[in-house]
Amino acid sequence: KTKTGVCLLQDGNQEPFKVRLHLAKDILMIQEQDVICVSGEPFYSGERTVTIRRQTIGGFGLSIKGGAEHNIPVVISKISKEQRAELSGLLFIGDAILQINGINVRKCRHEEVVQVLRNAGEEVTLTVSFLKRAPAFLKLPLNEDCACAPSDQSSGTSSPLCDSGLHLNYHPNNTDTLSCSSWPASPGLRWEKRWCDLRLIPLLHSRFSQYLPGSDLCRQNAFQVIAVDGVCSGIIQCLSAEDCIDWLQAIASNISNLTKHNV
Repeated sequence: KTKTGVCLLQDGNQEPFKVRLHLAKDILMIQEQDVICVSGEPFYSGERTVTIRRQTIGGFGLSIKGGAEHNIPVVISKISKEQRAELSGLLFIGDAILQINGINVRKCRHEEVVQVLRNAGEEVTLTVSFLKRAPAFLKLPLNEDCACAPSDQSSGTSSPLCDSGLHLNYHPNNTDTLSCSSWPASPGLRWEKRWCDLRLIPLLHSRFSQYLPGSDLCRQNAFQVIAVDGVCSGIIQCLSAEDCIDWLQAIASNISNLTKHNV
């Protein structure tokens, strides 16, 4: 039996983050999202730099969440269709903003980054890096297929757990065309967000458990898979009790079938 779905992964002391599970007949794949260059030989890049111009209506076409108050950098949480951020080809939901016009904002609070972007002028150069293990509490969508609802946040204090789109958000009546300076400096490079293997758990002679270590208490809607060589999946947190049961039944079935064929 094969099965694919999105869950949360608790890996050590880190905040839970979204992963994709893919169950094949003999292996459980745990995948995380990353941004890679797909022009020629695929490769990963820690940082990307893009320069975009603010549109008269619609701004930069992106929204942000997070900040130093949550021990994470500010990240891009929404990207509007046919707007500056999307058309640059270099910005993705989940990108952490590291610098704005050369200003290091890695350790800035949410409102501080909002103010820097608001005062950045008509053109802004962003240095970004994809935050592969974005904490689940940010509730970032897994893809760019989301529209930013028009909002007016030109006054007041923004919230690090809500999308701040002041002069950054999408406006459906915008008719500006993309200027040449909005395109990447290296037009030959093309970037994509993809699911990449994080951990592979062979199922032959493996086992799974819902119990908390040293107790007879079960985790709620969560489990871990341990390979015969001791490699552990980490704590997989399902979105519902029904989803958890489905995953456990599918994994148990595949382990059982492998055992029968190897006796």
